[in-house]
Amino acid sequence: MFDCPIPDGYDAHRVRPSLEGAFKELGYSGPVSITAFGDYKKTPKSHLHALSSTGIDVAHVIPG
Repeated sequence: MFDCPIPDGYDAHRVRPSLEGAFKELGYSGPVSITAFGDYKKTPKSHLHALSSTGIDVAHVIPG
């Protein structure tokens, strides 16, 4: 989430459906496993909760 943060004002609950829709447009219809990497301390708790509630794994990493 350092290089590709969730934009301000974007509903983090929409991340997974957006990615799955893009994959479907590319012809992929199999199961999808998504992991977001970011610093828990620098990521809004609402984003962490929204991502995990939609089945996205969130891994704590720090830059460097």
